[in-house]
Amino acid sequence: MAGLFLTLFAVGFGIFVLCMVWSLLNRGAKSRRALLDQETIDNSAKDLISRYGSSANMEAAKLSEQCLSIGDFEGEAVWKLVKKVITRLQS
Repeated sequence: MAGLFLTLFAVGFGIFVLCMVWSLLNRGAKSRRALLDQETIDNSAKDLISRYGSSANMEAAKLSEQCLSIGDFEGEAVWKLVKKVITRLQS
């Protein structure tokens, strides 16, 4: 019984630590993203559309995933915003 308790405690503590690390890495990302004006995001979306045409949405998703894979949470969020604008412009 004690072994089960220690295992559950360790798992819970591990999840807690992961959440704390995530919040530290992502701290302030929303406020820094707010500094980007909508015109910059719109221009990025239009540029991707002119380069990639109908697959611009997939390219923005790929760029977002690349940012996430290197731990750039702000870049990931920005490319997701660009992807939303591409979807809006192409509809």
